[in-house]
Amino acid sequence: MQVQLLVRSYGHRIGLARYTASLCEALERAGVSFRLVTPHHPWPVQAMHCLTRPLGWDVRTFFTTYPLAADLKPGILAHLTVQQMAMLLWLRPDLHPVVVSVHDIVPYLTRHDGGLRAYRSRWEEWLDVLATRALLRADALMTDSADTRETLIQTLGYPAERTWVVPLGVDPAIFHPCPVPPDFDARYGLDGRCRYVLYVGSENPRKNLPFLLRAFARLHREMPDVRLIRVGAVQYLSHARILEREIRELGLKDAVLHFPAVPDDDLVLFYNRAALFVFPSLYEGFGLPVLEAMACGTPVICSDATSLPEVAGDAALRVSPSDAEGWAEAMYRALTDAHLREELRARGLERARAFTWERTAEETVRVYRTMTG
Repeated sequence: MQVQLLVRSYGHRIGLARYTASLCEALERAGVSFRLVTPHHPWPVQAMHCLTRPLGWDVRTFFTTYPLAADLKPGILAHLTVQQMAMLLWLRPDLHPVVVSVHDIVPYLTRHDGGLRAYRSRWEEWLDVLATRALLRADALMTDSADTRETLIQTLGYPAERTWVVPLGVDPAIFHPCPVPPDFDARYGLDGRCRYVLYVGSENPRKNLPFLLRAFARLHREMPDVRLIRVGAVQYLSHARILEREIRELGLKDAVLHFPAVPDDDLVLFYNRAALFVFPSLYEGFGLPVLEAMACGTPVICSDATSLPEVAGDAALRVSPSDAEGWAEAMYRALTDAHLREELRARGLERARAFTWERTAEETVRVYRTMTG
């Protein structure tokens, strides 16, 4: 069996690149032969890049996300590893068989919601809508969760018999319980007398961070020694400014810390240093940070929306993403009830062990074999 994997990049593990790198490594261990392909840019894109680069616009990166060209050969199974890459299917009708990994289509679903709209330009919206509708041209789709699969069937009318659920995994070699070195707090300016609640991710409006701040403010009034840490790069500047304003208005300036980028070696230490991990998203295609926290033995509270119940199971406290009082109470319980904390820790470790990249690779190969006969 020959496979071509279209990837944005390879070799780093930030965001969806973690999926690409981990899948490729697992496929190699499984003995699957594949060729990595990255998008290339036709001359109009190169010319546009030269014209717009002085203005600070990175056109080439944009058309790596929504590719217009790639060295993929028809007749050999092509796996597009991110849903936006389906843009290519408008320009390559000869590209068959092809399977697309769909991690979520949340921007498409929320494009008419002013509060949750995530597009940073009309141009981005137009291309994302085109890419989402191009999914109908794929021979098969793989989704990270049953919730996303059902969304594709109901929203796009994609045939159920050509849609498979292939959950993501977590690497225990990276994410595991471990002692936190004595110098860690000093490097990041943490106070050894404080307890820390951790969130990992962006300020994308669907992540529901203004809500989390309001719930945390309630908790902080009862437990002034507790701090909230966010680890994640700024991706939506306007929403980042909204968060800054919310922090000031809630009087949390000294209680909320933000670290835009940390290496994997330190990310696992943040998980282990935290007394609690929180994830209040309104929409998730999977919710990989929930698994990462569980694999580190960190008690988890997450929302009960979309795919998160599939990922967390009974190993986390699940609360409605619109119930601020419920979130404050759940955080208080998780921080003060030692028995509950130990129960969440044990359940989380067991739950995380069920999600491996080897399992992801095995189920991916099963889809490959179904498509190639």
